Amino acid sequence: MKTIISPLKNENGSAIVLALVILAVLTIIGISASTTSTVELKIVRNEKIHTQNFYYAEAGVYEGAQRIEQEANPEVQLIAETTGHDWLNDNTVDFSTPAAWQNLGPASGNVNDNSDPSVVDPNAFFAANLRKVIGSLDISSPRTYEYSVFGLSQWNGGQSIIEIGYKKKF
Repeated sequence: MKTIISPLKNENGSAIVLALVILAVLTIIGISASTTSTVELKIVRNEKIHTQNFYYAEAGVYEGAQRIEQEANPEVQLIAETTGHDWLNDNTVDFSTPAAWQNLGPASGNVNDNSDPSVVDPNAFFAANLRKVIGSLDISSPRTYEYSVFGLSQWNGGQSIIEIGYKKKF
């Protein structure tokens, strides 16, 4: 008698098919894990650049405030010919916008420079604007000078701008 072998009931080679399906699933999981790791590394890198720029800009702000603090006479601060501190004089520049910082700094060769380079990092700058003078009508009493002090840092493709208010009595 002849035996008829049905191809539907033949289970030879099913282990290979099952192994290929499991291998395909593991490959998809591996590729997605690799992509996730790459994205996470980019996030960490950008976070580092942002943090570094923030701290350099903050250092520039404090350096600008320290320079204002070291000046003894407010009238000297506001006369560019006597001090060379143009960064205290130009009240028309809005340093809170990145465009205001273009072509500034010693590397630009701009003679009408509104900022000073920071000692902390060559990519960090600071500037200050005199906002207003607060005082009484009595000439002998000290007047309060209110400044906006800005710090800018541009490092590794990132940028941070920080602004603080600063008051000093003269």
